Amino acid sequence: MNRNYSYIIFFMNKNFVRMHISQCLKADSFILRVLMVLMLGSTAWGAQAQNTVSPYSVFGPGELQNRGFGVNRGMGGAGIAFKSRNYINSLNPASYTGLDSLRIIAECGLSAKSYKLSSKKDDRKGFTGNLGYVGLGFRYTSWMAGSIGVVPFSEVKYTIETTNNYVQGTEAQYNATYDGSGGISQFYFGNAIRVFKNFSLGVNFSYMFGSLKQDESFSGSAVPSMQISRYDYLRSLYFDFGLQYAFNIQETNFSFGATYAPKQYLRSKHVVEVYNSSQSLISESEDRNSKNLRMPHIAGIGFGMEVPDKYRVALDYTFQKWSGIEYPTQDDDFVDLHKFAVGMEMHPWRYSMAQAAYKNWTYRAGANFMRSYLKIGSHNIYKGSFTLGVGVPLPGKISNINFSVTGGMEGTTANNLVKEKFLIFNLGFNFNEIAFIHRKFD
Repeated sequence: MNRNYSYIIFFMNKNFVRMHISQCLKADSFILRVLMVLMLGSTAWGAQAQNTVSPYSVFGPGELQNRGFGVNRGMGGAGIAFKSRNYINSLNPASYTGLDSLRIIAECGLSAKSYKLSSKKDDRKGFTGNLGYVGLGFRYTSWMAGSIGVVPFSEVKYTIETTNNYVQGTEAQYNATYDGSGGISQFYFGNAIRVFKNFSLGVNFSYMFGSLKQDESFSGSAVPSMQISRYDYLRSLYFDFGLQYAFNIQETNFSFGATYAPKQYLRSKHVVEVYNSSQSLISESEDRNSKNLRMPHIAGIGFGMEVPDKYRVALDYTFQKWSGIEYPTQDDDFVDLHKFAVGMEMHPWRYSMAQAAYKNWTYRAGANFMRSYLKIGSHNIYKGSFTLGVGVPLPGKISNINFSVTGGMEGTTANNLVKEKFLIFNLGFNFNEIAFIHRKFD
């Protein structure tokens, strides 16, 4: 193992893992059993269903996904500085030390998307949806906690048709169609330790899996009709790290968070197949240890402010160093990605079983703006969105249903490019199971 990562073994003590699993099995919880089945199912399901329909997912590893769960999604994807509490904050592995010592937190989410793709030639509308995420959060000791789950890492889904392309050096023309699908999922096992009262460190150890496919079809009198199919079957390890520090001034709590993932190669089996017009295979090549998929240095910082039981505000910035990253099928240069996210959460009324139900809800809002890693010709690709959300407590107050709607836009119609307008609907289920209390009497 690379010596830079050797110290993560400290976080993966077998006794801690064995203790947690045994307690989970003792918890008489239908909810937890359903969540564990969903987690196993999502591992087999992988990233075959996608919410993305963007033609920009043709570049690099596809369209990168926000790994936040229900609460973070309702706040515009912000929350690097916040601790996990009765929910899992998957944006920062150091947050896990905030989990309650008597509970197992189980989360799952669904996501659906309504979209409109526009170019100078035509428009296209549609609707799609998928399983968003599955996760469990738990505490080992008073100073150590962890989480395990499956989240989407990137998604690919596009169809691009070009006509009247010229064969280089001639006046001959041909037509081409590019179809892409697939995605990368991330099965993570994260652990965090509280170094001292207000300071925590964490690490996610992840297994990346999935497949990316692109079919290129050519036709015309100037070229022979054929199809080239490219596949990447991904099976690779990935690491990311985090820290959090918190302090308070009178009745206001302040927190700071940071995350980092080093530049890493994602190993895959790369296959290229060539078919003639009758769909007979005429050529095939395979690289079983391809390093075509690369991820850059990724760093994020976050600031949080909270007045307990009233409101809290989060501000995040994320940087991804894509400049200098090369992909074999990428002609245009990548540029560094910059993303800003701001979110807030409010409790206008103090919780009480005697008052109207809506007064016990949690209200959320957020916005983010991103300059993508894509630069096509002279045009950078930008993406912006705004989110409204609500958290509805289930009977007993400790579990919630989180719902949010995000509206936004990506791209431009300039220079024959595509602009996407979208509405994303997120529905998350957050269950808190009392699991570490033993009865003394039957």
